[in-house]
Amino acid sequence: MKIRGSLMSKYLVLILTALLLWPIIPAMFYLPGYMFSDHPMYRPEEITRMWQQEAVNLDGAGKDRIDTRLRELNEDYPSAEIFWVDPSGRTNADSDLSGDIPKQWTYLDILSIRAQDHNQETLVLTSLIGNDPKQGFMVMRLPESHILDAEMSLSGNLPLIFLFLMICGSFFMLSWLFFIKLRKRLVRLQSAMTVNGLKEIPNEVPIIKVDEIGELEGSFNRMVKELKESQKREREEEELRKQLISTISHDLRTPLTVIRQHVHTVRKNPASSQGQFSLSVIEHKLDDISNLMDNLLSYTLLSAGKYPMHKQPIDIVEEVRNRVAQWYPVFEAKEFEVLVELPDQTLLWDADPLWFNRILDNVFQNVVRHAGAGRYIGIQMIDRQKQLMLVIHDKGPGFGNESPEKGAGIGLSIVSMMAREMDMQWEVKSDENGSAFYIWKSSCY
Repeated sequence: MKIRGSLMSKYLVLILTALLLWPIIPAMFYLPGYMFSDHPMYRPEEITRMWQQEAVNLDGAGKDRIDTRLRELNEDYPSAEIFWVDPSGRTNADSDLSGDIPKQWTYLDILSIRAQDHNQETLVLTSLIGNDPKQGFMVMRLPESHILDAEMSLSGNLPLIFLFLMICGSFFMLSWLFFIKLRKRLVRLQSAMTVNGLKEIPNEVPIIKVDEIGELEGSFNRMVKELKESQKREREEEELRKQLISTISHDLRTPLTVIRQHVHTVRKNPASSQGQFSLSVIEHKLDDISNLMDNLLSYTLLSAGKYPMHKQPIDIVEEVRNRVAQWYPVFEAKEFEVLVELPDQTLLWDADPLWFNRILDNVFQNVVRHAGAGRYIGIQMIDRQKQLMLVIHDKGPGFGNESPEKGAGIGLSIVSMMAREMDMQWEVKSDENGSAFYIWKSSCY
């Protein structure tokens, strides 16, 4: 998320706007008059400081010097009336003065000019020359239109106050809208998170803006998706579990029924050839039940993640060769043609030897049970797309045809789970001419 679009940046812009309003509002009110005025504008404090400093600088100056300096100041301030009064009370000026300026000053005239300091129409500046009453005093009078007045008063600044109140009201409205929209989005998200009895998982919420709340909404939507996928997997696993239990019940019931029938035959005449055959069938069926229970236990432990695994580098070629040797009597008893084509060099895979042998056992058992009609099994190591693969193929009817020995498919499920846990990949290809099991590992030594 970009900082520019975050809630923090928006709130900081709002606060900075509020802080900048205080100097900006007076500037907005006074600056246009100052910039577009047809005559100079003077700040009262600055021109007062200048006038007092000029009076100090003229300490001990003669009449000619004072007249010259005041003439220069009159050129700098053409709109001002500038004159001075000598110790004898006589007015001295370089230009014509207003009619209310006496030529000879009295005590009442001095009080009158001092009273004009509070006149709002004119700025009157009076300073003693050299801060000495015996040297006289100098006077400057400026019209109000030349004075930049920033004094705040209710009577004279009603437009400024109205502008200030209007901008403050706008700031309040913007702040209120900012937080009311923020609260509305949070309430909407809270409402979406509320789960009642009819709705187990909440629905996703639309992401309106990409900010902090938008990221929270995105996280909430991802959580909802994961919950829905988890619920879907749970339902699928439940259906698979029900189907598995049903199939296993059938797998157990079928051999038990056969055993019960042959037990009845054996009870009648155990020494007869028919009795001996029934004992052989009973032993075979008991082996099937034992294998089924063993697979069921392995499947349960693998599903729960409690089947111990100890991975280590093993020679796959040697493991396959040894396992084929152990199964060879079984293949020979079933009259299978066995083709083994394995390389002479060592091929190391990182795997659990017991798990890998269990995979081979389940594949070999699947071939014996379901592809016995083909009476063929081939075990080869092939190179496909620069990848060494172990291939076990048969010439049975394929998975598309029903087999009388067909069970719940736990054996292949165990193969899939064990291969996945050992980072192996496997694939089955089947048609009417037979099936092929491919097992490989992407990384080898």
